[in-house]
Amino acid sequence: MPKKRTPSSTWSKLRYIVWKRDDMCCKKCRIPVGIKDCHIDHIVSGLRGSNKFKNLRTLCRRCHVLRVDYRHRGMIYKALKDGVIPVNWRNHLWK
Repeated sequence: MPKKRTPSSTWSKLRYIVWKRDDMCCKKCRIPVGIKDCHIDHIVSGLRGSNKFKNLRTLCRRCHVLRVDYRHRGMIYKALKDGVIPVNWRNHLWK
């Protein structure tokens, strides 16, 4: 059975806390990122993952898209279209 989604009001609070904890910067490339632009990434995602603070981190869009995760396929297409990642994006993947 799939996990239930966290209610949006709860997720908004979690996002803000994680973003502040991470000094309002991407944990991968360290660039400052605004609360509206940040991506809160699950370090362990899917059924094994959780919304516990130790499993969440702030990433910029580029770093989130380039993190190795098969769930990111839709984000990759859009990021390519928007020019966020280069055509040779596979060379920039990270775990």
